[in-house]
Amino acid sequence: MHDLPPLSSFFSEAHTGLLAGITLLAALLLLAGVIVAMRADTLFIRRRLEGEAATRRLWAHGLADASFDGLLIHRQGVILLMNRALVRMLGVREREFLGQNFCTVAREDNVAALRAELEAPGPELARFRLLRATRGEVTVETSSQAIEFEGQPATATALRDITQRLADTLLIDRLTHHDALTGLPNRGHFETILEHTLVAHDPNQPVSLLVTDIQGFKAVNAQFGRKTGDALLQQLSQRMTGLLLRDDVLARLSGDKFALLLRAEGPPSRGVSLGGQVIASCAEPFIVDGRLVTIKLNAGLALFPEHAADMEGLLRAAEVALARAQADAAGLHLFRHEDAAPARPALATRSPEAPNLRDDLRSALARGEIRLLYQPAFNLPDLSLHGFEASARWQHPVQGLLRPEQFMAIAESAGLAQELGSQLIERACAEAAAAGTPHLAINLSPAQFRDINLPARLAAILRKTGLAPGALEVEVTEAMLAEHADYAAGLLHALRNSGVLIALDDFGAGAAPLGALCHLPLARLKIGQRFTHKLGQDRNAEAMLGATLSLAGNLRLQVTALGVENETQLELLRAHGCHVAQGPLLGEPASRAVARPVTLPAALSG
Repeated sequence: MHDLPPLSSFFSEAHTGLLAGITLLAALLLLAGVIVAMRADTLFIRRRLEGEAATRRLWAHGLADASFDGLLIHRQGVILLMNRALVRMLGVREREFLGQNFCTVAREDNVAALRAELEAPGPELARFRLLRATRGEVTVETSSQAIEFEGQPATATALRDITQRLADTLLIDRLTHHDALTGLPNRGHFETILEHTLVAHDPNQPVSLLVTDIQGFKAVNAQFGRKTGDALLQQLSQRMTGLLLRDDVLARLSGDKFALLLRAEGPPSRGVSLGGQVIASCAEPFIVDGRLVTIKLNAGLALFPEHAADMEGLLRAAEVALARAQADAAGLHLFRHEDAAPARPALATRSPEAPNLRDDLRSALARGEIRLLYQPAFNLPDLSLHGFEASARWQHPVQGLLRPEQFMAIAESAGLAQELGSQLIERACAEAAAAGTPHLAINLSPAQFRDINLPARLAAILRKTGLAPGALEVEVTEAMLAEHADYAAGLLHALRNSGVLIALDDFGAGAAPLGALCHLPLARLKIGQRFTHKLGQDRNAEAMLGATLSLAGNLRLQVTALGVENETQLELLRAHGCHVAQGPLLGEPASRAVARPVTLPAALSG
């Protein structure tokens, strides 16, 4: 019989096992607690990250919606986010487009190009036409940038709606290159057409140029009024257009002067034949505003290359022939080389006293004969004083009152243009500085514009007189820019860098390409008196005003209207948002001492 272990030993072993079990259970409970705590921490971290991601997404949405331009965030064209401006632009709802490819909104002929741009954006601005959800389309410029969106690579594409800008540009381009009254090409555009025609000239294809005008047209205006005269010119242009072939070009050069470029196939004698037809056709009476109006046309004809070697020579030959037709009352005159005469001199130099005028001019400033006049300009719509435009007059004791275009031509022929121009500008700046004038505008003569030292001269004048550079505005014309295109931009940038403001005078004359103006440091466009005069009488003039102001707004330019003569013109300018106006209604040019804001009718002063 085996001996049994003591009872105390049994309990000792049981106690040891129980402790081990309790230890194991405690360890398991501790491990479970750690796991629960870790899972809680993980859940907390995940929720915090999700909250931060949601915050970042809301921030991104808010930032995108603050932009005036459309903003698209996408991956290879698949839409991740569209801002409010893009949704409005396309007339869609964002939630309906999320996850779709943005190319679905492109016009059919733009889909492939847009897909390529979205998948591999180029460094340059791209242009596309997109379809609106309702109807119509928008033209946009796009620019893209790689970004990270919600932790993944993506692309942000900005879309700017340029539909109105393009429409404004097209309208301005048409109104700039075409005559507002007849719709025909104007002189600047016609010269471009003529030059291109002659450059591409086929030696076997003759080119004929007819220039016509109405004999005694001023008498027609005087007898029947300007409105009837304008209607007559419209009918005249229509009657001449009916005589042309498809490739021929009819243009209105100025006033009652028209040009006909014959490019269609035909014998060299076609110019003579068509000239006779035009004269005979226009001899038939016109019925204008219920009145019977009879006119007689004169015409000059020149041939290329028989009579001239270039565009300017051909135009000059045709105008010389027209002058001979006018003198001889011959109706049609074909240019002959013996007809050629020296270029017509400036008005003041035709006088027998021209040599004496040059001598007189040398001492005119010292004698006080050349005086400055200041015409006030007013801000619209409140008609507060904007500043003054300075102009010069020469009160000659014999010749009478001479305008700058007359005596500056004499000054240039005498080699005095730079000296005289500098003296007048210095005097104007000194008087403006002394009077505290907020804004002074001066015109540059062609001779001054040709002076490459002009920026240094003006800087010296401003230092001497104490006039702030920003208070001085120099005016140039489109003709100057076109004639000196090789260095005009450099000269204007040098002037602008000195702080002087630059204005384009008589905007819309068409002598300079519209695209070139975008690259010039202009501050202001000035609408000429001939255009302002048509406001309230010609719908095209009002359309051009709106387009000009829209274009100026896009280019961040101010617009000044010159020659405001009546309340209708002023109200139209104010209604369209023109910035500044001047003219007889607001104040005539006067000496600085009396150049003050005028008292306006109560209807205009509010």
